[in-house]
Amino acid sequence: MLLVCSSGSLNAQSLHHLNKDLPCIDKTFQVYVHVMWNEERMTNITADIIKEEIEGASMYFDPICVRFEVCKIDTFPDWNYDDYRTHPEYMSEIVSMIHEKNRINIYYISEFDDPNICGLARLKGIAMENSGVVYIKKACGSGTVAHELGHLFGLKHTFEGSGKELVDGSNCLTEGDGICDTPADPYVPFEPMTLYLEECEFISLKTDDNGDFYQPDVGNVMSYYPCACGFTRGQYLKMAQNYLNSNFKMW
Repeated sequence: MLLVCSSGSLNAQSLHHLNKDLPCIDKTFQVYVHVMWNEERMTNITADIIKEEIEGASMYFDPICVRFEVCKIDTFPDWNYDDYRTHPEYMSEIVSMIHEKNRINIYYISEFDDPNICGLARLKGIAMENSGVVYIKKACGSGTVAHELGHLFGLKHTFEGSGKELVDGSNCLTEGDGICDTPADPYVPFEPMTLYLEECEFISLKTDDNGDFYQPDVGNVMSYYPCACGFTRGQYLKMAQNYLNSNFKMW
């Protein structure tokens, strides 16, 4: 299993050399950031924090030679678009108004309709024209950015199905996230994290249909556990293939 949590000091070329069997996309994606004002006409997040979060997310993608660079940060003055709890249709409206075509666009907002949600992105949007759209809750941080970019590159949650994937991996291609080097994960979205973790150690005694105890990768970026460490080799392969095999290539 390949994780990059100890490799932050290495550059992309060094990381790819260490993992030279992985495809190298060799691309820096330009990111346009749109920050919504709130009712008090404040953004509640600084440009420095935004840049730090996106640069931090880049680290996780180094083994496939992918970087993300902020090329523009703008603000949008209509506070209605900062809160999607009562107006979820605004998500598509704001894209139609200020989206920069063929770039990754990240929209920073204060609230989603579900308070448990920290971000949203279109699955495999990186391989579809004008679908490079990511929404981030301002209060959530860089782990959310990396997670949502994982979705954009085609990765599902490690806990898809919340226990349908078997611990022995015998149905790993059809259940869970469909990637066999991410262990089965029984997490049920938004259940109390204390049922699963104690200081990033998995403590749940849940078992699968065979009676086997789960031991998920709590450091996987695509889990909901707050212990983000990196992606697996299988996840890197899937992300690279989704982009390289696409007929559309984002600028």
